Amino acid sequence: MKKKQLIERMAAKMAISHAQTKPQLEQILATIHQALTEGEKVYVPQFGTFELRYHLAKQGRNPQTGESIEIDGFNQPSFKPAPKLKEQVNS
Repeated sequence: MKKKQLIERMAAKMAISHAQTKPQLEQILATIHQALTEGEKVYVPQFGTFELRYHLAKQGRNPQTGESIEIDGFNQPSFKPAPKLKEQVNS
């Protein structure tokens, strides 16, 4: 499902126009983005948790030259579904 399709479904369920629905969805996504940028977890009951997971720096190898290189550590956004969501998806 693409963003446009999500907006269409939301608009139909809430019985409002696409023009009213789009800014609401964008605000939700922007708020999640901002919270993750600030290092916060975002917990949505019965849906799941958005959080950052830090990956440690490690040694890698350049495949062309075989030279060892250091790969810097980085934050990776992740999503952990709630048990209720898992149950609904698998039933």
